[in-house]
Amino acid sequence: FSLGSTIESHTKGIWMWCLPHPRRAGHTLVLLDTEGLGDVKKGDTKNDAWIFALAVLLSSTLVYNSKGTIDQYAMEQLHFVSELTEHIKVKAQGGDDTEEDTEFVRFFPSFVWAVRDFTLELRIEGQLVTEDQYLEHALALRKGNNKKVMEYNLPRQCIRNFFPTRKCFVFVQPTSRQEMGQLDLLPTSALDPQFLDQTRRFCDYVFQCSHVKTVKGGIPVNGRRFGSLVQSYVGTIRSGQVPCLDNAVTAM
Repeated sequence: FSLGSTIESHTKGIWMWCLPHPRRAGHTLVLLDTEGLGDVKKGDTKNDAWIFALAVLLSSTLVYNSKGTIDQYAMEQLHFVSELTEHIKVKAQGGDDTEEDTEFVRFFPSFVWAVRDFTLELRIEGQLVTEDQYLEHALALRKGNNKKVMEYNLPRQCIRNFFPTRKCFVFVQPTSRQEMGQLDLLPTSALDPQFLDQTRRFCDYVFQCSHVKTVKGGIPVNGRRFGSLVQSYVGTIRSGQVPCLDNAVTAM
C-alpha cells in the first residue's frame, strides 16, 4: 500500500479512495482526504490536532496544501506539527523522551507542501530558485532566543525535525476567476496549460516516490493491516488516550 494524505481547506470528515496503483503492479494506492484544519465554524482545535496526528500515522506521503504563498500565516496554520509528540507515542511506557522524539522520523511520512493559486515569481533576493529552495527558505530559522523568535522558529523546527524528506509544488490558478465556481464541469482543455504541467509533475512525484507504507519494525501494510491500524488508532483516540505505535503494531 502507498498511502497518501491530503489536508484540504474545504472538505468535511475523512474520505478514502482506493485504486490500483498506476505504476506498481499488485499495489493499491489509497488516498485519504481529511477535513480542513482551522475551521472557525467548528472552533475545536483538539479535533484538528487529532485529525492531523491520524493523517500522519496512516500515511507514507503527507500532502499539506495552502493557498497563495508560504508566509507566516500559512506557517502558523501548521502549528499542529509542534503538538505531534503530545498526540503520538512510540513506546508503551518508559524510555528516554529525547530518544523517543528521534524515533518519530523513522515512521513519519514524507512531507509535500502544495501551494495553490501561487502568484509570485520563484525568486529569493532577485535570484531564480526551485520550488524546493523556496520551501527551505521559508523554513529557515531566525537567530536569537527571545519569545518572538522562538515562536517564529517552533513550527519550522518541528517540520525540519519530523519531516526530513520534504518537497514543494506551486500551482497557478487553474482557470479564470469567473470560471472557478464551475471548475468541476470544465474540460481539461479549458484549464491553464501551466497548471496542467504542474499537476502532471506533482502526480509523477507521488506515483514514483511515495513509498509502501510500513510500521515500526519495517512491517509492510496491506489491506487487512491497514484496517487494523485504523481501528486501533481511532479506538485509542476516542477513549481519550494517546495512540502508541508499539501497541498498534502488537494488536495488528
